[in-house]
Amino acid sequence: MRQVRNCALWALYLCLVAVSAQARTKSQQTSIVAIESQADSLYQQQKYSEAFAAYQQGAGLGSTKSQIFLGYMYATGTGIAKDPEQAFNWIGKAAEQENVNAECLLGAMYQGGLGTSQDYAQALTWYGKAAQQGNPSAENSLGLLYYHGRGTTQDYARAFAWFSRAADQGLPDAEYDLGSMYFRGLGTAQDYAQAFAWYSKAAQQGLASAQSDLGEMYYQGMGTAQDYAQAIAWFNKAANQGNPNAQHSLGFMYQEGSGIAQDYAQAIAWYSKAAQQGYAPAEDDLGFLYYRGLGTVQDYAQAIAWFNKAAGQGSATAESNLGYMYLKGLGVVQDWRQARAWLLKAADQGSDSAKRWLASMEEQTPPSVQSAANPGDHTTRN
Repeated sequence: MRQVRNCALWALYLCLVAVSAQARTKSQQTSIVAIESQADSLYQQQKYSEAFAAYQQGAGLGSTKSQIFLGYMYATGTGIAKDPEQAFNWIGKAAEQENVNAECLLGAMYQGGLGTSQDYAQALTWYGKAAQQGNPSAENSLGLLYYHGRGTTQDYARAFAWFSRAADQGLPDAEYDLGSMYFRGLGTAQDYAQAFAWYSKAAQQGLASAQSDLGEMYYQGMGTAQDYAQAIAWFNKAANQGNPNAQHSLGFMYQEGSGIAQDYAQAIAWYSKAAQQGYAPAEDDLGFLYYRGLGTVQDYAQAIAWFNKAAGQGSATAESNLGYMYLKGLGVVQDWRQARAWLLKAADQGSDSAKRWLASMEEQTPPSVQSAANPGDHTTRN
């Protein structure tokens, strides 16, 4: 009987403890809501130091929202000195509580080596946790790791599967990545119509890379009827967002007069925008227009300068053009050895014009070589 009574008292005690704990939890939750409401207000007023202090209180009470905000503020140096390790620490605390956004962020931090050593295997793990909860950004990031074989064996089929899951949720980056898989036939059968469809979805959401590739499909007539007007329209959208591939493509259409009045000045303007971003095909084409004096005053020195930039990135056409310029002494002192060195580099990459010039050099005594009107190569669009 005594034992039964003791058990009853113990059960009553446990009930009281549970009620008390629930009351404290409810009180704590109310407190967190109030703290974070104040923190949000301070943040919106750009009172970042005060907002940081408030989020710190919420984070100390275990709120994942506050922990994520603290991590963000440490990562960006907002309201506090930038501290990547502290950012990693707070994002990690939220991720350990299975907060899906924190899991995705932690994966990104491991991937980029922010606040910790770069670790693709850990990135894969944390993206995987968030992806299992249906987070589209994590699904797409997981797909990219499988695509590149980082932290895991390269697996296009798995990459395709994860891109598909994220794209089905309307994530524009995933729609673009899925379109690229269809375009290249990686992890699935090559299907230009599907590539066109997914590029279209991403392009309509404003993704510049998708707009550029959609323009290319209209230009080439791949997965859709060839339509230069549509190509120009999509290239313009992407080019105005600063996409160098689209800027180069738009410049090429002005140069060739494809679907638009030929305008070398416009070609130079668009090539220049892309070239200033280090886009090699645009650097080479810009050099070609300076060489010919199309849309600008003929300027061999500028041609050489742009050919050099493109050649430095391994452009075979630029290497061939440089070889020709050295061979002819245009914009530089005529130099048979330099000419041969550049032409050999271009020929090794399959440049037919470089091979022709090399053959011509072998038949003649330097530096006398038959003159020609143009450099050996003119870049075609990638």
